Parts: sequence; structure tokens; C-alpha cells
Amino acid sequence: MTEPNTLADALPAQIARVTAKKERWQQMMRDHDMGPGMQFSINIMQAEIERGVKALASGDVTEMLAAHQALAGYSDDD
Repeated sequence: MTEPNTLADALPAQIARVTAKKERWQQMMRDHDMGPGMQFSINIMQAEIERGVKALASGDVTEMLAAHQALAGYSDDD
């Protein structure tokens, strides 16, 4: 897969990547007895995802950049 070269392409890619991570973490919580800290982290991820979706819908470039940066800060490590 090639790297997205526009913000309009990169933000949805980051949303999808962090959504996948959030779903993996939710599965881990179902499979293992995890503490409330993990749920808190999942909630923050969800808020950042929603921020990105809202920014895309509005077309506000400043918000799109901020959302992209926040989502890009999530590693792929679980």
C-alpha cells in the first residue's frame, strides 16, 4: 500500500488504523481481566477517532491536522 499524500487521504487512514487498535484492545479486555486503565485508554482513542471523523465532515483543515497528529501518536504496538 502506498502512503497517502494528502491530508484528505491520510486522516481516514489514521482513523482506520487507530480504530483497528481500539478493536484489538476491546477484544483483549473481553479475553482477559484488564483493569479500568485500559477502558480509559479505549475511551480516549474513541474520542480521538470521533474528533477525526468530525473534522473530516466539517472540512476544517486546522481540526483535520490536529486530529491527524493526535491519531498518528498512537503506536501499532499493543
